Amino acid sequence: MLPLRSRLLALFLIVLSLAINSADAADWPMWRHDPQRSAETAQSLPEKLFVQWVHKLPALEPAFNNERLQFDAGYEPIVKDQRLFYGSSQTDSVTAIDVTTGKELWRFTTDGPVRLAPVAWQDLVIFGSDDGCVYAVSAETGALRWKYRAVPSQRLILGNRRLISVWPVRGGPVIEEDTLYFAAGVWPFEGVFIYALNAETGSVKWVNDRLGYIYGQHPHAAEAFGGITPQGYLVIAGEELIVPCGTAFPARINKQTGKLIEFELPKPGRTPGGWFAAAGKAARRGETKLPQTTAAQPELQFDRDVNSARHENGQNYGPDGKRGIRQQIQTADRKLTYKNGIPGVPGVIHSLVAAADRLFVVTEEGSIYCLGPEETTPVTYESPLMSKQAKSAGQTAQAPLPAMFGDALQAGGYVFLAGVPDAELLNTLLTRHDLQIISLINDPGQLTQLRQLFHERGYTSSQLAFLPGPLDKFSYPAYFAQTIITAEPVHAGMKSYAEQVRLLYPSLRPYGGRLLVKTSDSDHGRLAAEFKSLSQVKISRVGDYSAFEKVGAIPGSSNYTGGWSSPDELVKAPVGVLWYDDSVGNFKRAPQPLFVDGVMISHSKFWQGYPAGIRPPYKLLNPQFSDVYTGRKLNAMQAEVLTTELPTLNQEEKQPNQYRPPYQTNAWSPPPPVIGERTNPLNGKTEPRAFPKSYGCDGGVDYSYVYTMRSGTAAFYDKRVESGTIHISGPRSGCTNSIVPANGLLNVPYYFQGCTCSYPLPVGLSLISLPETHEQWMVWGKGQAQDIQRVGLNFGAPGDRMTDKGTLWLDTPSVGGPSPELKLEIQPASVKPFYEHSLWIEGGQGWPWVGASGITGVERITLNDLEPGEYTLRLYFRDPEFTAAGKRVFSVQLNGQPLIQKLDIAGETGSRQRILVREFKDVSLAESARLDFTTQTGTALICGVELVRQGLPLDEIVTLPEQKQELLTK
Repeated sequence: MLPLRSRLLALFLIVLSLAINSADAADWPMWRHDPQRSAETAQSLPEKLFVQWVHKLPALEPAFNNERLQFDAGYEPIVKDQRLFYGSSQTDSVTAIDVTTGKELWRFTTDGPVRLAPVAWQDLVIFGSDDGCVYAVSAETGALRWKYRAVPSQRLILGNRRLISVWPVRGGPVIEEDTLYFAAGVWPFEGVFIYALNAETGSVKWVNDRLGYIYGQHPHAAEAFGGITPQGYLVIAGEELIVPCGTAFPARINKQTGKLIEFELPKPGRTPGGWFAAAGKAARRGETKLPQTTAAQPELQFDRDVNSARHENGQNYGPDGKRGIRQQIQTADRKLTYKNGIPGVPGVIHSLVAAADRLFVVTEEGSIYCLGPEETTPVTYESPLMSKQAKSAGQTAQAPLPAMFGDALQAGGYVFLAGVPDAELLNTLLTRHDLQIISLINDPGQLTQLRQLFHERGYTSSQLAFLPGPLDKFSYPAYFAQTIITAEPVHAGMKSYAEQVRLLYPSLRPYGGRLLVKTSDSDHGRLAAEFKSLSQVKISRVGDYSAFEKVGAIPGSSNYTGGWSSPDELVKAPVGVLWYDDSVGNFKRAPQPLFVDGVMISHSKFWQGYPAGIRPPYKLLNPQFSDVYTGRKLNAMQAEVLTTELPTLNQEEKQPNQYRPPYQTNAWSPPPPVIGERTNPLNGKTEPRAFPKSYGCDGGVDYSYVYTMRSGTAAFYDKRVESGTIHISGPRSGCTNSIVPANGLLNVPYYFQGCTCSYPLPVGLSLISLPETHEQWMVWGKGQAQDIQRVGLNFGAPGDRMTDKGTLWLDTPSVGGPSPELKLEIQPASVKPFYEHSLWIEGGQGWPWVGASGITGVERITLNDLEPGEYTLRLYFRDPEFTAAGKRVFSVQLNGQPLIQKLDIAGETGSRQRILVREFKDVSLAESARLDFTTQTGTALICGVELVRQGLPLDEIVTLPEQKQELLTK
């Protein structure tokens, strides 16, 4: 027998273990309980449950109308240590509730919608926001512990009708042990960032920002650039991190290193994916398990009801799995299924949580019910937003607007108040139900007070959202605001009226948008004189305001009313997202959209009005109107205000099955495009303008300056810079050519209905031209590479890239699709490529997308088949490892002659993220250029090599803005 002391110690450990397990069983610390998203708990529930309290909240409006993307359709509470926490996209906040009393304990507000459930870990609650940040707050008080910004950029766009970061945190956070995983970014071509952080401190363990640029398989055996599109809850499955990708299928990542294990879109067409995934588990009776692709690969579970969509030919389903798995939970003693309902809870169940000896029920209508063993009179808490909705349901009266507005607000839209301390004006604007107001407040204390005040008054963030100042903190989207109002510079954190006008005028909508600046008469005179040459501007004095009206069309833009030509001079590569949404959807073979004076007019078809598989000449539906610059859906009256002419199609006229330009003779399998001739950028020779185009029954349209097409995904070719094929990865475009340059934007409306292919983002968007420093990759295609006169070698890059002056930068080694094959040798073969997104670059000179990647361990680079002559040589360097001098020192020779002696990149730049460019003019070369690297310390590296023969246009070496990456706030 053990000694008494040992027996007591053993007993103590058993009790302690039971206590720990009991505490764990009492919690539900993340969505579906655990990192595997099992929805299983050891919690036992009383046989009889009674409603203890209810929180009546407004129903959430999901980001997307498409159900396969509705990861945020309702509240998803978690429970830990007798507290319930839930996030809200209606109030952009996370709220804590005492589970015993139902009383609200605290509410923490972010700068964007909170669309996914928080996670609770130790004494922290951690959650992401569409503002691009992850927050860790005290579970007890809601006080901020740390805040991590996922991307070093404050660029904003309109995403799903809200002003948000280009990189929202929609890869729902998950915690295992002390590691927090999450993902930021929606659009692969804008960059996607997947993280592992220390949950306690917010410090980075690893980040993978390479997964937005993967050239490979798309539906229908197509090939294109694509990538991960994180939308949905991340899952831990064994040693893998599973990243749901919208309506596609998840990516698998090594959770220890962040390296990609597997991601591809299904090769066959018509295979729908969805946002939901969970780790596999032992199959119960009646369940079907997904097959494993490899023996070591963890299984995943999908919900067949989520991975389901109506195709023109009938209902399609994704891979087999358990139907309804998303809508059930398992406690210690029973399985609870949403569709069976819960006694005492009215409405349709959206979510269930078993924790703290209670059952928490969330309804689709928006209420959270707490059920416990005590029979009691339930306590009801009603959100102020509910009482506001009830009061305004029958309210039609609108307060008269001040005369300064004229008719600028008649069509509704976005109003931006940039530091306006005028409560009466704000209250008046809030009576206009067709306006969406964004108010920038520079004083942090005032910002907190106003958020609380207007929450108590019942306004949602969709009606009134607040941003922290100063005004120059953010980069705002162009053209989004119908009206902008600002006052004295101090209220916006600025120094002068001129600064405010320069920052705000670009965001004003064309065709009558108005910027109102509250000024004195003398200040008005100075501003009118200084800005009289602004494009489209009409300046006037209206009461106490200087009014800057943006009149008419943007110079160089074009309308499109059909005819397969739209010479819009403003649409030029590279491009970035301006807005995205799926409010306006169209059948995949509907007629082309029209674009007139800032309004898109589209006609969908009555394709769902027939039995599956029946394809008569579908009738046209009523026209849909939307704002080109925001994606906002308009009614006919609003559209009429925004445009002088609204061409619509004859709905009684019999429609063709396909809408094709006259030169596309094959409706389903068009030949590869060859559009005129171009100058080969490598050797200067004239050749046919041919470029890669993969599967897509839309053979493409030459709109004058750009050629748009479906090439696996939506794609275009910019003829002015001979860009190569640029893929707008995420959505598919229509069978009808629906990618149209017009009104100053590249428009890619939602032409996806009737298709179930697992493209990850079935939405519409518009894109705007961005500076050449913006990172964007393309596929140049095969081409002649003899007698080279100019070329760029972009080591470690994901794809090819063309510059305005004519240098074709080739990804080396080639990984981004077909490229010209150079006679190039790199020694040794064991060189290691590296890559970081160019957004991380902190300064220096040269193209950031060249300096962001490279190779290490290089000893020799030899490029043959050059045209003999005099050249300008540029070498790009950035040290991704060291910031201290002397850690990496090497010399470079060109064709045996000294070129650079004892280069110490870190010593010269003092940063891991500053680019160093060395330029050499009048370099005589015969048929080859050989660079030899000799190391003094460490290993040699290089990012890029550019060779341009004298007499050819030469890009300037750009000086990059200095910026410091301060992503973590404590």
